[in-house]
Amino acid sequence: MTEVPVLGSKLEVPAPPPGLVERPRLGRVLDTGLRRPLTLVNAPPGWGKSVLLSWWTRATDLRVGWLGIEDGDDPRFWSYLRAALNSAGGFAGDALPSPDEAPHEVFLARLAAVLAGSAEPVGVVLDDFHRICDPRVLKGLEYLVQHAGRALRVIIVTRGGPGPPLARLRLAGAVTVLEAAELSFTMAETVELLAALGLELPGRYTRMLLQRTEGWPAGLRLAGLSMQGHCDPLRFVNGLTGDHETIAGYFASEVLDGLDGGHLEVLLCGSVLEQLTGSLADALTGRSDGERILAELWDAGAFLDTVGDRRSSYRCHRLLGEFLRRELARRAPRRVPDLHRRAAAWYAARGSSQEALQHALLSPDWRMATDLLADHWPDLVLSDSDPPLWASDPAPPEAALRDNPDLALACALNQQIVGDRRGTDRYLRLADHHAAEADDDKATAIRLTRSVAAGDVAATFSQASRLLAHREDGEGARSVALCALGTARLATGDLRTAERALDDGLAAAEHAGLDRARAVCLSRLAVARALLGELHLAGQTAQDSLGFTAAPGVRGYAYLALAITHHEWGDGNEAARYLDLAESSGDRLLAALISIVRLWSLQGGEYSSHADEVLREARHQLTGWAVPTYIAHRFTAAEAALRTSLGDTGTAARLLTDKAGASGGSAPLAVALARLQLKDGDPDTAILTAAGAPNGELGLSLEAGLLEALAADRAGHDRHASTTLEKTLQLADHERFKGVFLREGRAARRLLSAHLDSGTACWPFVMEIVGCAAERADGPVAPLTERELTVLRYLQSVLTTEEIAAELHLSVNTVKTHTRHIYRKLTASRRREAVRKAREARLL
Repeated sequence: MTEVPVLGSKLEVPAPPPGLVERPRLGRVLDTGLRRPLTLVNAPPGWGKSVLLSWWTRATDLRVGWLGIEDGDDPRFWSYLRAALNSAGGFAGDALPSPDEAPHEVFLARLAAVLAGSAEPVGVVLDDFHRICDPRVLKGLEYLVQHAGRALRVIIVTRGGPGPPLARLRLAGAVTVLEAAELSFTMAETVELLAALGLELPGRYTRMLLQRTEGWPAGLRLAGLSMQGHCDPLRFVNGLTGDHETIAGYFASEVLDGLDGGHLEVLLCGSVLEQLTGSLADALTGRSDGERILAELWDAGAFLDTVGDRRSSYRCHRLLGEFLRRELARRAPRRVPDLHRRAAAWYAARGSSQEALQHALLSPDWRMATDLLADHWPDLVLSDSDPPLWASDPAPPEAALRDNPDLALACALNQQIVGDRRGTDRYLRLADHHAAEADDDKATAIRLTRSVAAGDVAATFSQASRLLAHREDGEGARSVALCALGTARLATGDLRTAERALDDGLAAAEHAGLDRARAVCLSRLAVARALLGELHLAGQTAQDSLGFTAAPGVRGYAYLALAITHHEWGDGNEAARYLDLAESSGDRLLAALISIVRLWSLQGGEYSSHADEVLREARHQLTGWAVPTYIAHRFTAAEAALRTSLGDTGTAARLLTDKAGASGGSAPLAVALARLQLKDGDPDTAILTAAGAPNGELGLSLEAGLLEALAADRAGHDRHASTTLEKTLQLADHERFKGVFLREGRAARRLLSAHLDSGTACWPFVMEIVGCAAERADGPVAPLTERELTVLRYLQSVLTTEEIAAELHLSVNTVKTHTRHIYRKLTASRRREAVRKAREARLL
């Protein structure tokens, strides 16, 4: 029998693609994962798994072998694994046993024993492991991982689904997992990829591209390559869908090829929906095995994500959904209306009025649509959704609208839900034209929520008052009106009145049993409370709203509230994370507030290179509508503070001069002016300005108090500075406002340290702030890996480099490499200095 040779090409680490984006955040995860014997990198095709591992393999200090698995490699797997381990280096001659020399169990035991006795650990990357079909291979790997000890690290790269069934190792906490959510590109990585391809887009378009691809690395690269030859890249991004030739070709070859009829039917029919369950798949197709098929598609890595914690509901990747709808329209165009009709009936039977209305109109079942409007309008008018997956305008014939004016209202409401303002207005005009009583509660409520989303405060007050006066639909109408009033009061900065209105709207919604109205009131209430400085209550209110619904508007306000609370707590990373999650979904007020909070996050000066871009985007959000004075002042104050922190005091002065008449009655403008005066070396005037800032929002009062104390300290008024600082600390302590002190940097840190010496009733709070400030000031320029931290702990001992290497079972050269990295990251030039800086940064 002829022996099949081991192909060296399968053992070669893939070459990096042109314009490689290094991903140190994921490298750190992989480095940390080396503390466990097994790492599982698991995502659908094109998620950059092999690219990431090929980069990391070259960057890590661990000696790593590579095995690229192909179909049919099961019988020769162990021979290839042995060859991959040998290619990593460190094994002399035939030190590793051959699988052909002994029974399988004996071979595994010998291999585990040799590896366990190795002086240095070795890793092996098993790329495309999903191609292995023989369960005995996985069982053998589990055995090897368990008995080779700390000397073996296995990195399995696989495609989609739950990954190999490593139940025992998972239960033992021996598996590190990287999945599509972690592998998705971030905004910064997307910018770097585009730059590597010679492209530079405005931030808004880069974010749009990231959202449309959902961070899918292959999709971003394909889009970038297509843009290279496009005459108008911005137009390309605006029109990017899964229909694009290169993306459609990728899906056809990587997803559809190889699917049998049942799996393909479920994917195609389910493409008319945003989420798909087994029961809904059965309703659409007439099958009875939808749940099994969806689970199998997920296992196969067919670009399906589970929704929630249970594997019962799935959503398709946006671009794949667009590609599938094109395929469905091409293959079975007459089937599409019937699929919408079946979906509408399924949703209606389960009380999901928003989805039922959308699909009823698209089916088109006009009677079901108007019945849903009549029965559920208080819930429907507060609904919103992500951008629609399909052509959203049902466009009923003129005769149908004339015979049934409520159909125009149903269409108006549907267009409002999907964010089509022009469509909403057009159908409202048609309802007015065909109905004798178009000014009923339903029409008023639709106009009211339309005005709220458009930021039209005057119309909101008028229409909410009209709806409260009618009261024909009881608590449902009352909850809608009060929610709108509270949102309008939020826009005008009358936060206490907003809080009361939203509280009353919440009570009405609870009385009427309207969960969506409860969620909407809670999310806006969370923002009002966060701005008022009720941080802990705001955080809880935001989380409560997210527990009712995942609607975009609710998510946007809730995540904004959480971003504000973490900003004020001084946790910039969490604030940025929540701010990235907060999408405006067409809500003018929400978009403006998000932009303002983004400007707050830049005031520390760490991201000054992004300031102009963020400012441009913020101004874009404030155009095209009647911006309330409160929002305008908040924006001007945020920009002036940012300009001041970046040293551009001239621009800051011009901005505040334009609002000179309002600064006395506006706390944001007064605080920004005091900051500018202090920066310009006029502390006495800054004291007066800060002390005269109107009270209202706790965050602004604290900022004014701290600026007054800093100005008094600068002017030599020590007692004034100490008294003002103590009052500010006492106000800040209850809600743990640390951010206002941390953002002032060294000046505040020095003042607080001196205040500790003079005595304070807030000693623990001040110590916490000073400790956080020290970490920010003295931390390493880049995070240390787990191995570097281990070496660092040995550097504080009297052991020599050779003795440290022996203790850690590493080569002397490896320890020297780690030491160089430590010196660089701690900006130290010798061992004692590195240890001192590590202790100051609380790494030791």
